[in-house]
Amino acid sequence: MVVRGNTQSSTDTIWSYQILTKIQALQQTNTGFPTGIFPSTRVYAYNKNNSKNDPNVFFTGLIVHTLKKYQKQCTPYQQGLIQQIVKDGLSSVGLFKNKSGRDTYNFWRTDTPQIFPNAGWLNKFDKSQSLPDDFDDSVILLWAQEVTKERAAVIHHTMQLYANTKVKTVKNSLPTFKNLPAYSTWFGKKMPIDFDMAVLCNVLSFVNAYDLQWTASDSASLQLITTAIDNKWHLNKADFIAPHYAKPAVIMYHIARLLTAGNQQNIQTLIALKPTLLKQTDSLLAISKDSLEAILLNTARVHFGGIPNDVFQTLDQAAIEQSKYPFFIANMASMLPSPIKRPLSKLSFAKFEYRCPAYNLALLWENRYLCVPLHK
Repeated sequence: MVVRGNTQSSTDTIWSYQILTKIQALQQTNTGFPTGIFPSTRVYAYNKNNSKNDPNVFFTGLIVHTLKKYQKQCTPYQQGLIQQIVKDGLSSVGLFKNKSGRDTYNFWRTDTPQIFPNAGWLNKFDKSQSLPDDFDDSVILLWAQEVTKERAAVIHHTMQLYANTKVKTVKNSLPTFKNLPAYSTWFGKKMPIDFDMAVLCNVLSFVNAYDLQWTASDSASLQLITTAIDNKWHLNKADFIAPHYAKPAVIMYHIARLLTAGNQQNIQTLIALKPTLLKQTDSLLAISKDSLEAILLNTARVHFGGIPNDVFQTLDQAAIEQSKYPFFIANMASMLPSPIKRPLSKLSFAKFEYRCPAYNLALLWENRYLCVPLHK
């Protein structure tokens, strides 16, 4: 039994090494992308043959954060690989930082403002219509860089200025949330208030990871999340309650990430919902048809209290790497008023789906670690 256990451990360690080297190889062959930025593509949902390279910083931040999360438990050689991936990945994030110097980040480069890079005629509107910095990229990148608590607190203070009812009132969410002072998705003052349940999970994960003092907007954001769960809106209104993620499995993964951030302070109402979330996740797994979707759900269910399932043997690594299941969706209808947003947000012509093979592999690596620890 000891020999068998050691053999399995050795096999898992080799597999982990292979995944990490593949992620690094994808990072180093990123022609057309800034140095260290992981390649990703943007696919027009209405015409899946319309695919463009999209040099965003979003997936790079997520990969760095995901790998660093388990770095200390890896073998020394794997730690060295992760350190190099992280160093290279963070080398170009300054290109995406707020051009005035504020500690916020944009999905795309700020030195050359763009709307959908490589978008042809749409790029004629780059300077006048480029999107502002957003909460999602900002907290992901600050967290990935492990900024000081002081820097995190400054941005947290800035976030309070962009909450619902502070200056504007949300017009594109459910009536229940009209006067709820939860955070918007955007830092731009000209942008309408935009709620996204998954984005709020990322923001609160950041707040708890840095043990920051909770504000009324933090509590309101948690209220939005728990109310959505209570009403199953994350399951039957996913594209409305989280327009930039729009898939129940992806939302579940974000909820799970919040439940593991920091000391889980101030989220007792969400913790109480773990049994419900576990049942919902198992129901989604029973009908899942995509391997990446299954990985997201399996990772989530572990954090919801489920017994780890070693699904590795039944999943095709290549299929996960090349999965067409979108982790992130750019929904052009997301900021329209509710009566218009609801029907249009479901239509393909208003959406772009984002894919990143390297992040798919990072999600697989994370899941395998949770089920079969890959440490020495």
